[in-house]
Amino acid sequence: MAQRNWTYYSLSGQPYLIELYHGEDSQHLILFVNGEIMQIAFTQVETKTYSFLIEQQIIELEVKSQDGGYEYVVTPQVPKLPQGVEEESALSKQFWIPLIFLLVIINLAFYLYKSLNNLG
Repeated sequence: MAQRNWTYYSLSGQPYLIELYHGEDSQHLILFVNGEIMQIAFTQVETKTYSFLIEQQIIELEVKSQDGGYEYVVTPQVPKLPQGVEEESALSKQFWIPLIFLLVIINLAFYLYKSLNNLG
């Protein structure tokens, strides 16, 4: 009887207990997250990938059939932006335009200061 468990820390830092039961004779697979059943698969004998959500993040469980045994791999997937939404750059136009404007004003003030000091 294969029983495995993992502790997954979500993007918000909350811990989640992921538990797996895979019966030796029946080959039934049950996946729990914090005691709640997320997936049931009857007669799971071949390699297969299951996906489930934890706090809006997709987690994949891969069950690999190997030499009469099984390997279990849990992998969080990188969150994807909704279609049509572009990733915002940290240095966008809202940053550069005021910065350039501020530099022009500082240069102009410095030039006027130097000009007035040279006249007097």
